[in-house]
Amino acid sequence: MSTVLQPYSAIANGDTVRPERTEIGAYATAVLGTTIAICGCFRLFRVTNNWAANALMFVPGALASAFLLMRRQPFGSSLRQVGWGVGKPIYWLCGILLPVVVLGTALPLSLWLGYAAAAPAAAPISRVAAHPAKLLLNMLLYLAISLPLAFGEEFGWRGYAQGRLTRSFGLVKGLLLLGLLWGFWHTPIYYLMGVYPSHPILGPFVMTPLDNILAVVPMAWFYLKSRNIWLPTFVHAFADILWGFSDLLYPKSHEIHSWILLEVAQLTVSIVLLMNLQSDRRRDAVR
Repeated sequence: MSTVLQPYSAIANGDTVRPERTEIGAYATAVLGTTIAICGCFRLFRVTNNWAANALMFVPGALASAFLLMRRQPFGSSLRQVGWGVGKPIYWLCGILLPVVVLGTALPLSLWLGYAAAAPAAAPISRVAAHPAKLLLNMLLYLAISLPLAFGEEFGWRGYAQGRLTRSFGLVKGLLLLGLLWGFWHTPIYYLMGVYPSHPILGPFVMTPLDNILAVVPMAWFYLKSRNIWLPTFVHAFADILWGFSDLLYPKSHEIHSWILLEVAQLTVSIVLLMNLQSDRRRDAVR
C-alpha cells in the first residue's frame, strides 16, 4: 500500500516531517498565488465566462504534477502512489448514495420551511424536468463534462496534498488544513466571478470555506477506503451536478437558511465518517 493512501501512519522522524511541511507549504502558496493571479487577469480583461472559471479547476492538479516532477523520487513512482485502481463496488455505491442522502435530507426541509420552492412552470428547467429522460440525459452530459474538471482538483487535493498534510499534522488537523486550503482556493474565483450575487463577501469568504471543511472528510473517506483517485473524482463531479440541478429545479428564496440545513447534514455525515477513519487509525496502530 502506498504512503499516500496511508496518510496517518506514524512518522517519528522529524527530519522527514519538516521537509514535507515545507513542500506542502510551497504547494499551497503556489496554488493560491496562481489562482489569485489568474483571477486578477480575468478582472483586468473583463473575463466573465463560467468556462474560464471552471478551467481553474486544473490548477491544483497541474501544480501537483509540477511538484512531483521536481522531487528526487522518480515521477512514475510518485504517480503510482496516488492510486489508479478501481476499488470495491460497495464504495462506488456509497459514492452515489451519500450526496443523494445529504441533499435528500436538506432539500425537503428547505421546501417545508419555505426556504426554497419549485421553479416556475415557464422556466426552461421546468420544461426539461417535465421529461425525466431528458433531465437524466442532461445530468449525464454535464457529469461527463465535469469529470475531467473534478480530476484536476482531486489529483491535487486528494492525490497530492491530503497524504502530506495528514502525515505532517495528524488526521484531524491535516484534514482541517486541507479543508481550509480547498475552501479559500475557491474564494478569489467565487468573489471575482460573482458566484454569490446576494452575498458577495459572506459567500466566498465564509460559506464556501466552511462548506469545504465539512466536505473534506467524506472525500478523504472515499479516497482512503477505495484506495484510488477515481472515486473521489466521481463523487466530486456527481455532487456538483446534483447540487447544481437542484438549485435550478428548486431556487432558494432564503439562501443562507438553506445553506445552514445542508451544512448540518454534511456535518452529521462528516462526524460519522471521521470516527470511522479514526477507528481505522487505531486499528492500524495496534497491528
